[in-house]
Amino acid sequence: MKVLNLSKDVNIDEPITLTIGNFDGLHLGHQTLLETVKSYTDSKHAALTFDPHPRKYFMGHAYKTLFTIKGKINLFKDKDFDYLIIGKFNQDLANKSIDEFIEILKYLNVKRLVLGKDFRFAKKASGSIVDLKKHFEVIVVDTIKSDETKRISTTLIKTLINDGNISEANKLLGYEYHVLGTVEHGNKVGRKLGFPTANINYEDVLLPKTGVYLVKINIDNKNHYGIANVGFNPTINVSKNKKLEVYILDYNDNSYDKEVIITFIERLRDELKFDTVEELIKQMENDEINSRNLIEKM
Repeated sequence: MKVLNLSKDVNIDEPITLTIGNFDGLHLGHQTLLETVKSYTDSKHAALTFDPHPRKYFMGHAYKTLFTIKGKINLFKDKDFDYLIIGKFNQDLANKSIDEFIEILKYLNVKRLVLGKDFRFAKKASGSIVDLKKHFEVIVVDTIKSDETKRISTTLIKTLINDGNISEANKLLGYEYHVLGTVEHGNKVGRKLGFPTANINYEDVLLPKTGVYLVKINIDNKNHYGIANVGFNPTINVSKNKKLEVYILDYNDNSYDKEVIITFIERLRDELKFDTVEELIKQMENDEINSRNLIEKM
């Protein structure tokens, strides 16, 4: 798959079947669009997405995405697409008229568009599928629902993750919810307690509900089990910002500055404030026992 920058290096000689969207999370609804694109064999297969997410561009840190652009690219790598085109979202792109946006699509050599039925584009979402059908073949994909009432959406998945309901979120994603990050140096408080943790720089993506989770952490392309704390460390080393720290089971190597993938398996408990350090250590010992028991069952 070639990753192309919309403003710089797009050079597609062959006609493409294109789908367009933010694709945050690349959930089952998004995957239906991708599979529909791939069903057409008379063209190359492509997707157009945006970075930053338009809502994040306007709202800043108040808006959390499931993945950074790097994480989104990683998700697309498994989808057997020819092109992933990334449009830099800024005020200029937001202000494109209907005709200007259509000219962009023509420049991309679009033969066919595969879109959700509520797709909108151009300034103030003024463009609709009706406008596109004047210039392209347009395939409209029906809404994908998790049941008879709920439409699969990134918003619904984020609500489930915010509630700590990882298993239900995974069903709608079609894969295991995970966070990409880099191990950074911390205050080494965990090491002093007998539970050295990897402090994860998660680049401002959405984290699940505060609490303690059984996770898998991929380091150097190898998976290890771990116990993750998501929260603010209310007992020791209180943080103003939500932190992600992982105690990696049976791992003694240096993980600093390494890129990792943390996959959330099961929520173990709430994050708690303890009166004494001894109580905290006892709880962490219990967390490890419970985690190892779960691992054995799996």
